[in-house]
Amino acid sequence: LGAGMLGRVFQIRARRVGPFPARIRDVGVAVDLATHDLDVMRYLTGSHLVRVYAEARREIHTSREDLVSALARFADDTVGLIETNWLTPTKSRELEVTGERGAFKVDYLTQDLYFFENADASSLGAPGTPALSWPAMSVLRGVSEGALTRFAFPKVEPLRAELEGFLAHVARVRDSGLGAADASVDVVSAEDGVAALEAALAIEESARTQRVVALGA
Repeated sequence: LGAGMLGRVFQIRARRVGPFPARIRDVGVAVDLATHDLDVMRYLTGSHLVRVYAEARREIHTSREDLVSALARFADDTVGLIETNWLTPTKSRELEVTGERGAFKVDYLTQDLYFFENADASSLGAPGTPALSWPAMSVLRGVSEGALTRFAFPKVEPLRAELEGFLAHVARVRDSGLGAADASVDVVSAEDGVAALEAALAIEESARTQRVVALGA
């Protein structure tokens, strides 16, 4: 995305579903699962959430929602779609990012990343290059199926990577003599956590009130 391979981003869709976890009692699926995808969307767009609308159901959980479908709008005009529940018999963790040059698809469970090219976007020029001098040719005029690319990269166990990242951060703080905030170059900040939780709570409020909920910057 940073290299411009997808061009302008139009929509991000996240699907995070699976069976009900008996350990969850204090929160619903929005706070437990949707926070991950809200955080990822904020990171990929580099933009804050403007408003959300959501619908929810409670079927198994004794007091909280266990199914949520949410629609989000970001400040850069990206549309976010979130589907999350504890009612699907099979576990699925997927993310799709759609833009003018095609679409990325991520499968978190297999750690696979695919790029589906939009053949009609070839007239826009190579990714990362300046816009064409003829404005009429630099406008997206259609969408058709192009090449499929599967990216290859080393796969790691997610929880191990999380713990190793935390230990590396602690070591940086220790060795640098800096405070934790000053050494947090590649660590999710407290502000990021607060923003994700705020968005999840807005989803809960929207589902409860059946209204669009606006969020600040």
